Amino acid sequence: MDNLFVVPQKAEIKDGDKYLILRRSYDSKTYGGHWDFPGGRINHKEDVKEALKREVLEETKLKVDVGKSLFVFSEDVGVANAYFVVFECTLLSGEIELSSEHTEYKWATKEEILKEDRVEEFLLSFLRSR
Repeated sequence: MDNLFVVPQKAEIKDGDKYLILRRSYDSKTYGGHWDFPGGRINHKEDVKEALKREVLEETKLKVDVGKSLFVFSEDVGVANAYFVVFECTLLSGEIELSSEHTEYKWATKEEILKEDRVEEFLLSFLRSR
């Protein structure tokens, strides 16, 4: 395991002081029922920013512009080390329509998210750093 790692990338999409968060499906292999930012893994030979645009579109039907990276969080996820990278994203267009990976979404302030009982660790750390 020492040499294995994954790099999930996450999209910080804001509307004023509210963040778009998604609740993972309860049957998800990781973090079932937890609140998360949109995002996912990079495919082989895929551009990092294009991969995040693809993931956001797949999960929410939203089109975004991906800006600079804002935060990196490392976590041991059992079979590998994960390095979560959060990117600043700007909403371009679309109406939210969730994929089967998520059960609900909401726009919430930092304070509202920190009060939730099931929030992914990277997201808690990201918000506490703000």
